[in-house]
Amino acid sequence: MMTTQFFAMKINQYMQKYDITNDSLARVAAKAFRNGSKNPMAWRRKALTEDEILQSPMLSYPLTQYMFCNPGEGGVALVLCRGDMAHKYTKNPIFLNAAVIRSRRYGSFEVTAPSLALEEGDGPTMDASKAAFEMAGVGPEDIDVAQLQDTESGAEVMHMAENGFCEHGEQEAMLANGDTEIGGRFPVNTDGGCLANGEPIGASGLRQVYENVLQLRGDAGERQVPDDPKVAYTHVYGAPGISGVTILSK
Repeated sequence: MMTTQFFAMKINQYMQKYDITNDSLARVAAKAFRNGSKNPMAWRRKALTEDEILQSPMLSYPLTQYMFCNPGEGGVALVLCRGDMAHKYTKNPIFLNAAVIRSRRYGSFEVTAPSLALEEGDGPTMDASKAAFEMAGVGPEDIDVAQLQDTESGAEVMHMAENGFCEHGEQEAMLANGDTEIGGRFPVNTDGGCLANGEPIGASGLRQVYENVLQLRGDAGERQVPDDPKVAYTHVYGAPGISGVTILSK
């Protein structure tokens, strides 16, 4: 429960600082459940309206029941090989261009920290994202589909900016315009994310990679991103301040 309260405190501060409304939190969750309804592997496969999400029980302000992920069990496995051998095993190989993990610097927010620094520093997501883009030789503008950490709907909002896909505060307009929908200009969490799939600790990142492989191969079915996506991005964050990013391409 304490972790829930810390996340709620963080997103509440963020929303006040950048004029993000509760409607944006509901839009993130509603999108997740719509996408999850198209994913046979999702735990939550029933679409909910924004009003239903906003009116669900308040767990820790500003986050209601359906703005949190649940449950925390499941598993994923991947089979990898050298890039120069991939064509021996599949006609549609997907290539790993970057895989980066960074831990937090002093001053960055962390739910398990015993104290808070007087000056807030950049979080590990910003460091991991920057390093991954440099390793892959691409930028945020080159990403066609992204899976971002969304253990609660406020996390997706914050991570859109921390990963470099918008400026802080721009999320409000992006979500209202439908930019992060499957058919939008920047699809996010196309399989329903943690909100629809839950968060098996350690498996969430590989679930994201699997979803991006499906998207890049054109095998995502009802939730397929249009216009032949070519570059995909994943991001996870976990206590005590670890962030991981991958970039895949075909």
